[in-house]
Amino acid sequence: MRTKPHFRYTGIVLLAAVTIAGLALAKPWPQGSAPQTVHVGGNIKPPVKIKDVKPEYPPVALREHMQGVIILEVTIGTDGKVKDIKVIRSLPLLADAAVAAVRGWEYRPTMVDGKAVQVITTIPVNFALQ
Repeated sequence: MRTKPHFRYTGIVLLAAVTIAGLALAKPWPQGSAPQTVHVGGNIKPPVKIKDVKPEYPPVALREHMQGVIILEVTIGTDGKVKDIKVIRSLPLLADAAVAAVRGWEYRPTMVDGKAVQVITTIPVNFALQ
């Protein structure tokens, strides 16, 4: 009869210990290595959208004949994808639809001195009945 080895789970435990130790020893980003964040304005041109997602008009807002502009402050990452959205001005029934649409937008990365940077910009999302 064969016996099971006593070190059967040692590899997993060792891997877990190394992973935990690696996390504990991880150093913070060196200063200057995190991507620079800039605001649109001055020499920083508005980013160029390369993928658009149209907002879906919420049925309740349609029934109420609600229209207007939602103003969002958007952070676009160095990869051109939307990273963060803050609602600046809102209409309650339309804000979620505006945020959902903008999350799907993509931009050409913004370059400063030959390096991709994060950019913060203000985006209006217009809801108009036709």
